[in-house]
Amino acid sequence: MTKTKIGVLGAGTWGTALARMLAGNGCDVTMWSALPDELKAMSVTHAHPNLPGMCLPADMHYTADIEEICGDRDVLLFAVPSVFVRSTARKAAPHIPDGQLIVDVAKGVEEKTLMTMSEIIEQELAADGKHTHCNVVALSGPTHAEEVARDMPTLIVAAAG
Repeated sequence: MTKTKIGVLGAGTWGTALARMLAGNGCDVTMWSALPDELKAMSVTHAHPNLPGMCLPADMHYTADIEEICGDRDVLLFAVPSVFVRSTARKAAPHIPDGQLIVDVAKGVEEKTLMTMSEIIEQELAADGKHTHCNVVALSGPTHAEEVARDMPTLIVAAAG
């Protein structure tokens, strides 16, 4: 049986907690960060400094290469902080296949445009010119990284347009 291949853009607490949960459920997970030292530390310690007591699976992968994280994935999980969603989407767009399933877990709205994070991702993909079909899903809810990291029951909502 082939494992679902998931790329997680963002190695903060939320992205890391979700990556751990997905890897623990049998997915092939690779995490990306713009901070290579952050990835190196996580790959060595199998821990996130802001999620005490959480252990990352040894078979998780890490990369600072945006092209690598965007290629050959069943799902891309956008978990960068809201203020970096636009710049990350713009940088990633040339490497994301048209029709790629993208799950946006960043919360909030952009101050200048009042666009949601999902709308920003869709706009940046469309601006690239090669994306005719965006498959963006928003995942949000009253959840916290710490709860997911400790395998506590929580609620979450998925929505797609």
